Amino acid sequence: MEILSYLFAALPFAIAFLVALALCTLAVLFMNSAMLAMGVVATIYLLEASSMTPFAINLGIWVYLPDLFVALLSPAFFYRLVLLKKFDAIPRAWWMLGTVWLGLFVWGVVRHGTGAGVDFRPFFYLWLGAAYLATFDYSEDFARRCMKFLVVMGAGICAIAYYRWTMGALDYEYHRELERLDTTGVALPRVMTAGHALILACALIVVASQAVIGRVKPMAWLLAGLFGITVVALQHRSVWVAAGAGFIALALMLRHLRSGAGSKLLSLVLAGAVLLLVIAASGRFQGAVDSVQDQAVRATSTTGGTFVGRVEGWKGLLNQWAGSGSPVTYLVGKPFGSGYERYASDIGSQKVGYMPHNFYVQLLYRGGLVGLAAFLWAAVQCLKVLRDRLRDRKDTAAPLLFAMLVAQLVYYVPYGIDYGQMILFGLLLGMIAGARTQTKPASRKTFAGNELRAPLKIQSSPKCPTRGRRSATGKSGPCGVVSKAQKKFCSAASG
Repeated sequence: MEILSYLFAALPFAIAFLVALALCTLAVLFMNSAMLAMGVVATIYLLEASSMTPFAINLGIWVYLPDLFVALLSPAFFYRLVLLKKFDAIPRAWWMLGTVWLGLFVWGVVRHGTGAGVDFRPFFYLWLGAAYLATFDYSEDFARRCMKFLVVMGAGICAIAYYRWTMGALDYEYHRELERLDTTGVALPRVMTAGHALILACALIVVASQAVIGRVKPMAWLLAGLFGITVVALQHRSVWVAAGAGFIALALMLRHLRSGAGSKLLSLVLAGAVLLLVIAASGRFQGAVDSVQDQAVRATSTTGGTFVGRVEGWKGLLNQWAGSGSPVTYLVGKPFGSGYERYASDIGSQKVGYMPHNFYVQLLYRGGLVGLAAFLWAAVQCLKVLRDRLRDRKDTAAPLLFAMLVAQLVYYVPYGIDYGQMILFGLLLGMIAGARTQTKPASRKTFAGNELRAPLKIQSSPKCPTRGRRSATGKSGPCGVVSKAQKKFCSAASG
């Protein structure tokens, strides 16, 4: 019994040691394995999506799962940045954006304390994850392996959504919890956030492209139908618009890449629409159909609803930003933790403080004109590199990245950033670095590190005009001289 008591007493320490060892091992493996890092991102993303409340540990401050991941990723990022000399792999625009955000974070910590860290988290997650992924050499195979994690995340989101809908229909108490999660009052609860729905839309773009390119892939068609129905059923109208923009961009790009691919994609969209019509006509899911129709009507309303409220919020924030009269606010915005307090409407007296439902407006407050210009500069660079790759028709992953980037930029009008988006931006930044490397003249080096220069071309001496001729005396020499002038020329050429 005494031995057992010692074992039970030592067990927590052994578990703590094994956990620490596992975390240190992950941090080391992240230095050379982007796939492992992206797998951990996908796992954490799905774990957080599956929980009604976020996973957190109170260590004086609340530490969340993404915080732990970033703590492991940071040493690997600095290793690749400093020891592997990957500074040039990250575009200047991304460096500029990160510098502005870091400065605002330090400023915010001084003025607002830990509240600045809460505000800074999503910005830092996205910046660091994308910068880390950009330090790996881009290739089409690398991009496709990374995009597989988007499909895994999409499948996981579908599984969580259908589980919640099923349990909500069977268990009234669970349904009450879902109603607290979604306060819109729709008949079919929106059981996943708009950020989850966007990741699902990106996964839909990936599997739809796989379904229409090359030979028939039944699994890709099945997943495309499942993902498409789920995106509609989640009832995030802004994601509908973003996904539609992404699909239009994908169809245009595929039409130039491969003949017939655009037509297949159109067939896929029509098949999904017919399936939705059949479901609506069957009457078995009337509550869900009515809920989706109600959301569609609200989306087109110009007198009420969440969209009108968001526009009023944008106007209030933009008026405050423009009327601040501060050059610092105009250039770099306000420090993290300073909030977004404004009036709910132009004539209202009620103040609200939630984040703006517009990343571009939010960027003016957390980056100013410098931050907004840096982000748009990075986006334009991505579009230029994608245009060149699409023109060459060598990278079949380029249409997918282009479509997802278009969907992302449209999504940022009503919503903001999320760490799950680091996969897309990391691939795009890596593509920029790859294009810049290809344009530089390649320099060959010896094992000692010295450049090999092209061998000097030794020009041959001018040909002697009398070589092979015979003199008047009939004698032959290296230069059969027939005159004093020719003899002088031949002597100079041979000497």
